[in-house]
Amino acid sequence: MTLRRAHHDPSERWVSNPSPDPGETVTVTVDVPDDAALDRLVLRTMHDGEAAWIDGAAVRTTTGHRWSFDLPCHNAVVNYRFWCGWRGGATWLTGRGFVDHDPLDHHDFRLVTTGGTPRWVPETVWYQIFPDRFATSGQHRHAIPGWALPSQWDDPVAGRPHRMTQLYGGDLDGVVERLDHLVDLGIGGIYLTPVFPAHSNHRYDAATFDRIDPVLGGDDALVRLRRACDRAGLRLISDLTLNHTGSHHEWFAAARADATSEEAGFYTFRRHPDDYESWLGVRSLPKLDHASSELQQRLYDGPDSVVGRYLRAPFALDGWRIDVANMTGRHGVHDHNARVRSVTRRTSDAISADRWLVAEHWFDASLDVMGDGWHGVMNYAGVTRPVLSWLGSPSVLASMMPGPGQDPRDGVAVAAAMDDVRAAMPWQSVLGSMALLGSHDTARWRSIARSDDLAIVGLGLMLSLPGSPSIFYGDEIGLTAPDNERSRRPMPWDRTTWDTAWLDTYRRWIRLRAGSPALAHGGFRWVERSPDALAFVRETHDERLLVRATRSSAEPLIVPRRLLAATDVDLLIGDGTVAVGADAVTFDSPAPTCSVWRLT
Repeated sequence: MTLRRAHHDPSERWVSNPSPDPGETVTVTVDVPDDAALDRLVLRTMHDGEAAWIDGAAVRTTTGHRWSFDLPCHNAVVNYRFWCGWRGGATWLTGRGFVDHDPLDHHDFRLVTTGGTPRWVPETVWYQIFPDRFATSGQHRHAIPGWALPSQWDDPVAGRPHRMTQLYGGDLDGVVERLDHLVDLGIGGIYLTPVFPAHSNHRYDAATFDRIDPVLGGDDALVRLRRACDRAGLRLISDLTLNHTGSHHEWFAAARADATSEEAGFYTFRRHPDDYESWLGVRSLPKLDHASSELQQRLYDGPDSVVGRYLRAPFALDGWRIDVANMTGRHGVHDHNARVRSVTRRTSDAISADRWLVAEHWFDASLDVMGDGWHGVMNYAGVTRPVLSWLGSPSVLASMMPGPGQDPRDGVAVAAAMDDVRAAMPWQSVLGSMALLGSHDTARWRSIARSDDLAIVGLGLMLSLPGSPSIFYGDEIGLTAPDNERSRRPMPWDRTTWDTAWLDTYRRWIRLRAGSPALAHGGFRWVERSPDALAFVRETHDERLLVRATRSSAEPLIVPRRLLAATDVDLLIGDGTVAVGADAVTFDSPAPTCSVWRLT
């Protein structure tokens, strides 16, 4: 049991300031229960690339000792780990856990001194809206362009060749009219997929960045939505593609018309004007070349750039989700990704350090989130894929990503995958990442899960793990779909079609998550990792919660009371039971379920 071992994580419970300023010295602490039998700890950090060693001091606690160390935060990224010694042996405590060999720095604990994730981000539960499919006010259908196939709200989603051009006419004023649904659900923020004019219903092929699509109501509609969100207490972010434009974009038209134009330098032409680099070979999405300083200034450098303009009043977005950020600025031997993300962050911070930049990234994002760029990523690697591999149907899992690898896993492997991702990123980047089970790019979560009961287990995990949770519109009323195209069906507003029991479950879980300091800012430590059960503690100075998820029958979890350090245990949600004895606390969870207990 991991509670018998020494513990540290870079959260506010164990670090005096998880977002230090450059040059600040912070106090980091390690909890060492008597069962760990350690008699010496030394902190090892890096100072300008050279190892440095710091001795600590220990004070007695009710369960063992708490060791404290003064850590100077000298560099932009501060790596550290702990050498743990006892008579006749030693081991390392790292972000990945305990290792009995000399580890690389890759899995050290990390702090960043370049500014942390805005505090409100992990406190927010997001609601992702695909604007064409959520709600229509009926005010802007006259603006539907000639490329589109107009459809009625109840028409089925089209297949090829119209799947990208079928337009239902959802708009931003329709979102305004339905904000009461989000408030009732307990949502804290709206994430809109792109809102710029385009030649597709998904709008990732922007035709301009200078205005909001008239089909959605134009600039004034986004301002109305911003003000309505302010009144409702909701954050608002939208989607921006820095990797490519659409082939109908005004910049690309200018580039094709004149090979000597500034805009021609925004793209990579193998042979002008018809042979050019594009996103994954899709000709309607020409890839941007970030070697161009003019492109940088127009798109993301400074308050008048595209990035800056929509973060400022009157739009005042609370941040951006950056599309395909893992590919942005990368082409062959040329890699401008670091510059794109750092300059974008500089622009955002100059407007307000309270804005959020979250990047789409399906893979290992550790090298892209080291403090001076994106605050975090859509955490497909650290939340989505591990949870799906534990609870999802193999036939649907295979559709999540091309190629082999998305295979069913047991709880032990799932925990290891989560540990790998969490250890490779600074803690502030973990909190600044989006935890999700599905999106506009995936099948519906209810269709991915092997059963409805397991779908609720996954919901509980997503809302309990570190990060900022995100729910795709309609998941809360029980919508299903086996692929991403059919998952984009219009939101049915006939409430007689809703699964109200499903909605109530979502509402209770979201409100628990939105009201919990521990689930927003708390550290993370495993209590149980077994094939069919996972349990962990999230804790701040003021709140401690134990979360247990089971996917099938599992033995009760028995924790020595002295290690749990709790006198009372109260069930907050789920179907679990607890028995508090003189020496042990027994948590029993009927399978499958996800339960949360408060420890006091």
